[in-house]
Amino acid sequence: MGTKSLVRSFRASSVAVYLLNLVVIFNWTLYNPIYLHALIGTMTSLVTFAMLLVAMNGPKFLLQFLDSSRFAFLFTFRGRWFMDLYVSLFLYAMEIWGILMATATLGLMFGIRFAGVRHPEAFRILFRQNADFDDEGTIYTDAGDTYDGTYDGTLESGRR
Repeated sequence: MGTKSLVRSFRASSVAVYLLNLVVIFNWTLYNPIYLHALIGTMTSLVTFAMLLVAMNGPKFLLQFLDSSRFAFLFTFRGRWFMDLYVSLFLYAMEIWGILMATATLGLMFGIRFAGVRHPEAFRILFRQNADFDDEGTIYTDAGDTYDGTYDGTLESGRR
């Protein structure tokens, strides 16, 4: 499978999963019209709707708003993983359809990650990072060890 078709299939499946998540959330909220369910339904609906817009790449004026420094994490793998995990945890509390959709949402994210290992170019297209992407919080030393930039209190921790 080529890179473009892989990206297209993951975007289409993401849109389908987010739409089904919205259906499950609305159904659960309307079926149980109490304050806490309405609050949880509203919060998860907003997050799912934002992720749906990111997966669809549109409309442009909303994407420009989401592309600000405040919401830029939505376009990265970590940001999408965190948002999908947030929605999935609440979906697991929404009876059988919520459990099925939470599992589908997490399965899709695992699938995207595993496909990203085999097709890194498709992963870069899906999650806005350049070809020489490096984890911002990690500093690499000459020996290949990683250092996260925290000081552990010893004299040797600052030496190279």
